[in-house]
Amino acid sequence: MAEGVRRKFATDLGVSTTGFAGPGGGTSADPVGTAYIGLAHAGGCDVVRWGWIGTRAEVMNRTAKVALNAVRLVLLK
Repeated sequence: MAEGVRRKFATDLGVSTTGFAGPGGGTSADPVGTAYIGLAHAGGCDVVRWGWIGTRAEVMNRTAKVALNAVRLVLLK
């Protein structure tokens, strides 16, 4: 998804998030609270898996903050 964002908008970076924030969904391999963050850049694409505990809002909030922090770190390089 992050690579698609980067291509579609012709940007230097593309970021994406997906996962199971709850309260439903999830699988035994990816339980509720699992989030994936993708960051596409000129050097390729990095994907990180996170496992959060908390409410749907907490999972979504933490995921968004980590994704934005990843963008910030790339921009600082």
